[in-house]
Amino acid sequence: GIVAAVVGGITLVGCGVFLIQMQHPEDNNVAWLPKLIVLLGLFLACGVMLLLPFDASMSQQCEEDPSCGATAALGMAWYIAFISIAVFVFVLIPLAYFWYETDDEEGVCNRVCTTICWSLVNLFVFITILMALYFSIGYVELPVTVVQPFAEFAGGNNTYFVTPDIPEPDFQEVARLPTYKAIQKIQTSMVIYILALLSFMGWILTTCFGGMGFVALPMDMIGAWYNRPRPIDLKQFAEKKLELKKRCEELIAVGKETQNKSKGSRGSMKVRRFTNRYKKMVLDLEDELAVLNLCYKKNEINPLIPWGNLFFGILAGVLSISWGVQLILEVFLQGLVGPYLSDVFQRLTSVFPLFGVVAYGIFAFYLLAVVVKGSIKFAGRFFLISIHPLKINGTMMNSFLFNTGIILICSVSCTQLCATAFRQYAHGSAISQLFVSQIQYLRGLNYFYSVDIPVFYSLLFMVAMVQLIWSITCIFFCQREQATTVQDAMAELRREQRE
Repeated sequence: GIVAAVVGGITLVGCGVFLIQMQHPEDNNVAWLPKLIVLLGLFLACGVMLLLPFDASMSQQCEEDPSCGATAALGMAWYIAFISIAVFVFVLIPLAYFWYETDDEEGVCNRVCTTICWSLVNLFVFITILMALYFSIGYVELPVTVVQPFAEFAGGNNTYFVTPDIPEPDFQEVARLPTYKAIQKIQTSMVIYILALLSFMGWILTTCFGGMGFVALPMDMIGAWYNRPRPIDLKQFAEKKLELKKRCEELIAVGKETQNKSKGSRGSMKVRRFTNRYKKMVLDLEDELAVLNLCYKKNEINPLIPWGNLFFGILAGVLSISWGVQLILEVFLQGLVGPYLSDVFQRLTSVFPLFGVVAYGIFAFYLLAVVVKGSIKFAGRFFLISIHPLKINGTMMNSFLFNTGIILICSVSCTQLCATAFRQYAHGSAISQLFVSQIQYLRGLNYFYSVDIPVFYSLLFMVAMVQLIWSITCIFFCQREQATTVQDAMAELRREQRE
């Protein structure tokens, strides 16, 4: 209890410090409701990730003490946590996001109506999909071993079912009885199906964004050290500033032309892609200007920041490699070689429980970090979604809300991934039983959660390998002058604008 209270307090304080350090100066002393939702959302996501070691510890204690009643309470805690995530993702965050996006110059009534309308549309789409899937394929197809004893053995013609999470009976009388395999069809509860949908959505995002982030996060941090600001003289500063000014004027001109031509087609995919590409170029321009000012103002260059990027980049690379090795050992090799990280966590827990939680938390939170990094990378490359970068003292509240939603959705799938990857560490936990006994065998989703063919994990590795090959190719074969790259980007932007 004391360890849980300490970890919870540190997590809440950490989320608050993170919010304060990252927020944009324009959001100081304003947007209190979005800030509260972001703070609680981040704390909820971290709490869900950290609930797994507590669940495993209590469940293992209950195995030794049959009178322990913590298992049912832990199961209820998981249900409450996942339902809270659904409320945040589909109700609270959309409300705060649409309210923040409305024009401050509009009247309060218009802003409230716009916010409620768009939020209801978002909620209606989710409920429609949920109900359609639940009443059509909301069943658990549980593979069972059917044991039908003879009447003289059991005093009646009874039938016994042995499910995957129950070991088959090994006593001699039952072992001699005829058995056969079957599929038991069970209607699942609405809560379980909501959890399953959240898990499935989170796995899609984790597979795409996480695969990119596992490679992009360490390489970008090491790249930030390699391209660290270096002092320049006044002449170089003036030349670079004139170049940035010219690009800024071109972007303004392109933006005005596009705004006049696309008034009647704001919601089209073509306009959204152009807008996202345009936003990416504006953000790149802001970053280049900030770096240029640092290069000229030599006294403002903090030498610790680049070397901090190098240190944490190397650490991120070690964590990415460790995660890859752990998934190969536990998922693809089914634990044949050894537990690896699970054994490390258990040894640290035996020394002091907080040590094991901290070690697990580093790997769990790193998962969420690579997902956020991957979403930013994906948005900046394919322009299918709006880019929402996280910057120190430069993150607007709409970007906070967007990334908080991503983190909350992916916290469900990341918890499932941790329960699978650290199977020995999470042995006997209530969440592991929930994923194994029901969600893994839901009709329609069982193909993705199959143990024989780990679809999501295979796709995760494929995306990571593609990102790695792409990054290495860009380093060795795409070393072009920055001015040429900018000119090409501007030409492409103008070409899209004309089309």
